[in-house]
Amino acid sequence: MRRKRNVGKIFWARLQLFFIIVFIIFLIAFTYWFLFISPYFQIHEIKVEGYKPSFAVWVDLYLRQNNTHFVPFWVYALCPKYLVNNKSYLNFYFSDLEESILKKFPKIEKVTMLLDWKTGILTIDIKQREIAFLWCLQKEPTPMISEEGNLLSKAETNFLSESELCYYLDKNGIIFDEAPKTQGSFLKKILIIESKKRPLGSQVIAPAKLEKLNQAFVLSAKEESPISINYLEIKTENFTEVKLIANEGFYILYNLNDDFNEILKIIAGMKEEQLGGSFSNLEYMDYRYPLKMYYKIR
Repeated sequence: MRRKRNVGKIFWARLQLFFIIVFIIFLIAFTYWFLFISPYFQIHEIKVEGYKPSFAVWVDLYLRQNNTHFVPFWVYALCPKYLVNNKSYLNFYFSDLEESILKKFPKIEKVTMLLDWKTGILTIDIKQREIAFLWCLQKEPTPMISEEGNLLSKAETNFLSESELCYYLDKNGIIFDEAPKTQGSFLKKILIIESKKRPLGSQVIAPAKLEKLNQAFVLSAKEESPISINYLEIKTENFTEVKLIANEGFYILYNLNDDFNEILKIIAGMKEEQLGGSFSNLEYMDYRYPLKMYYKIR
């Protein structure tokens, strides 16, 4: 009799354990379904502002691929009606998506995201980079020949030679798109004598140095300026000297940290007092040794 009671207790203990295990499995499965597969914690719509609407397709694909880390495709094969629920909140990280966007799309400067947890709408506000300069790479200066067969100076040419590879550069010193080779340009052109190519999205020059170069463009564009700039030429991104190619047919050598406004005053004085009011015969000016301006006549 005692033996039968022990067997009965063991049976009921095993049965209770079985139901507990089944309940735990069910609870885990339900929780998994509720968080990752059900429509309650899903991004249902992606809105993009400030960029092309097709960008939302890329974001959707990125989120769906990221979702497979926790919900493999065979889960949807078993429950095909939940196939549209493929962007769970728990698989979405603002920082990861932002990092991927900035790395994949160098034209984008800043990303702001807002997720409405109630409606499942993800709004992405895009700020695109603005073109501030033309950044050109060149191994060696290429001689230019006129239709008459005469050798032209680089100051007499205002187009991108075949040996140049140019990019659009923003105010932060980042190249973000390849510039087309077209004659003439309204952009502030900076030519760097360097053959090393950089991937799009790279910072090729420090903003502080770029701001100093920009001062030359700004001051030279004023009405009272004695010269106008065709382009600026530097040797490497770690430069200290600048070569200014003037539209007037000569070039100027100066140090980056020099007061460019003071340089313009000296040039204006030399033009009137020593060059007879004309730059026609001037080959170059050299202000790399402060307090003196050296120059050469052709």
